Amino acid sequence: MSSPVRVEPDFLTDWVRAPGARDHKYSRGVVGFATGSATYPGAALIGIEAALRTGVGMVRYFGPAEVASMVVMSHPEVVVAPGAVDACVVGSGVSTPLETPDRDRMSELLALSPLAIVDAGGLDLLSSLVSFPPSILTPHTKELEKLYTQVCGGVARDDAARSAEVAATLGVTVVAKGSLTTITSPRGAVWELPVATPWLATAGTGDALAGILGALAAANRDTVSATPEAVPELAVAGALLHNLAAQKASQRNGGGPITVGDLCTALPGAVGRYLG
Repeated sequence: MSSPVRVEPDFLTDWVRAPGARDHKYSRGVVGFATGSATYPGAALIGIEAALRTGVGMVRYFGPAEVASMVVMSHPEVVVAPGAVDACVVGSGVSTPLETPDRDRMSELLALSPLAIVDAGGLDLLSSLVSFPPSILTPHTKELEKLYTQVCGGVARDDAARSAEVAATLGVTVVAKGSLTTITSPRGAVWELPVATPWLATAGTGDALAGILGALAAANRDTVSATPEAVPELAVAGALLHNLAAQKASQRNGGGPITVGDLCTALPGAVGRYLG
């Protein structure tokens, strides 16, 4: 594991771009979501909101029917039907232990997708699969500890060691969420984000992060397909954008608290500032 690289905001310029005159919804990226549940439907709504406000061209929803109706009421542009995707987000708001329908929906979407963002309940699925696409995992501390036990066993001294071992063992990128977010590549490279705002520690912001990452993954599918080793840098860009939007939202509130809705509202402005 290498020493952490400090990330600066201009890192984003390589990963966000304005659409050109010949672009259309498919060329701007299609991201699929298998997220949300009857218990936590908001996770699906938040992730999709964040993806749309990050600038993805199209969202497909693969989650349960009772959540799909809420998604369409909130975002009528979302397509609730099977189809091709450029990236996917699975697991946000999916209850554990996993039930068979949730396991099947997430497995189906992972099989369709060239790149996956795996959050929350999806982490339990990943450790049991024989194969899965290149993936970015987004655990908080407790989820990382559980995943480490499932995948690696033994005892790790801290989150940095857990992230490094999980990343190397599964061949994934780990975005370890916390007051100091770090991104660890399968080869042991580590990036450290500057602290955004303590107000970011509020319900739903992890779901928003997964949606942001899914949108950037879909929009940059050609880059990561041609250069798979760029996936960790994409993860850095998504986590950084999440931080910058939170900062922007808090500044709009006079330095005060934010909701995840405030964060999502701030995303287009944060994207616009760093268009490459």
